[in-house]
Amino acid sequence: MKFTGNYVLQYLSFALLLGSVAFYVGWSIAYGDWNDIGLYSVSVILILFGILGIFLSHYRIKQEESEIR
Repeated sequence: MKFTGNYVLQYLSFALLLGSVAFYVGWSIAYGDWNDIGLYSVSVILILFGILGIFLSHYRIKQEESEIR
């Protein structure tokens, strides 16, 4: 396994995904409001970017591994 920028992208995307869930839960606990549309809009965008980044980096890693063989 060769360490490339795609592994960094995968790590940062996973961190973004976890951070967005922590943001949602933390904000909701702090302000006692679980049904805020602004909170949903920020959290959903961060979660989608995290998921898309994980899929994109996974695809690129598989592509690099197939080129090496």
